[in-house]
Parts: sequence; structure tokens; C-alpha cells
Amino acid sequence: MRYSLKELRARKNWTQKETAERMGISVQTYNAWEKDISRIAVGKVLKLANVFEVDISEIKITDI
Repeated sequence: MRYSLKELRARKNWTQKETAERMGISVQTYNAWEKDISRIAVGKVLKLANVFEVDISEIKITDI
């Protein structure tokens, strides 16, 4: 099953700010990813998988 960034974040009970800090990015960048306004670089998708402790195939990304 694939999960959106919002779903993955909710499973951890993290705010967007907490998630952004774990990723080493700005809250604005993370927010743009979650709202599908901005593309996520492949390397960042790998980091998202590590931060959320999921396989990369479980992350629902519309355009990499």
C-alpha cells in the first residue's frame, strides 16, 4: 500500500515543522511537497523513507 506524506506524518504524530527538522529542510519546502506543489528530488525521497521508517515503494509520490 502507498501512503501520502500527510498520512505517513500522521502515523508518527509529527507536525510539519517536526518532519521538516528531521529532514533538514524548511517547513515551507515540506509543506509544498505535502500539498504536491513542488517536486521532490530522488535523494530526498530516500531520506523520507528513512525518516518515516518505510520502504520507498510505500510513499505515494505523483511525480519524481
